[in-house]
Amino acid sequence: MEIKKFIGKILPDGHLSLPANASEEIGKIYEVILIPVEEAEIYSYTENLAEEKGFSILTEAEIEKIIHESRGVR
Repeated sequence: MEIKKFIGKILPDGHLSLPANASEEIGKIYEVILIPVEEAEIYSYTENLAEEKGFSILTEAEIEKIIHESRGVR
């Protein structure tokens, strides 16, 4: 599985802008999770907090899952 992370913008017509390499994959289906850029630092904050609390054995994927579950994203 290849995961792509990028910053996109919602255009006036409601579509999400994609980088050129992603927009070439016409018909491919992705799960999309929208996180405002100003809140994207939650990942590094959570990683630091996990280390401070002794949970540094968690992987980035596990931390991301915890964040998404706390926000009601499945």
